[in-house]
Amino acid sequence: MMRLCSVRFVVAAALGSVGIFSASLVSAEASDVAGVWRGASVCVTDAPACHNEDVVYYIKDVPDRPDLVLIQADKIVDGKAITMGTGQWHYDRAPHTLEWRTPQQTWLLKVTGNRIEGTLKLADGTVFRKVLLRKDE
Repeated sequence: MMRLCSVRFVVAAALGSVGIFSASLVSAEASDVAGVWRGASVCVTDAPACHNEDVVYYIKDVPDRPDLVLIQADKIVDGKAITMGTGQWHYDRAPHTLEWRTPQQTWLLKVTGNRIEGTLKLADGTVFRKVLLRKDE
């Protein structure tokens, strides 16, 4: 249980270290991934610290950095958005993948049109969560 709590803490701390989005962030090379994405983050483990969540990801381009995007991840609790964190993710435009890696875990998401699908894996390779999002029109 301590390991799972530390995973959540590391996610929150790392994402929160970047700060909140600025409305003035605009990239000269706008990506197809920028926008508001909604869906579910589902536990694929029976860990008591893990709960299925309705989520909203706000994705913005990073100026002059086509290899990065900023993601603010919110979960919806009782109809209200609670920000879990904000951080820079690597965006590989060729295979349309988003990745955020720490020594403890890796988020890897695949963008296909208006859909994002992916996983959170722990360092030992255990799949902890699956995420499925659709882009707002």
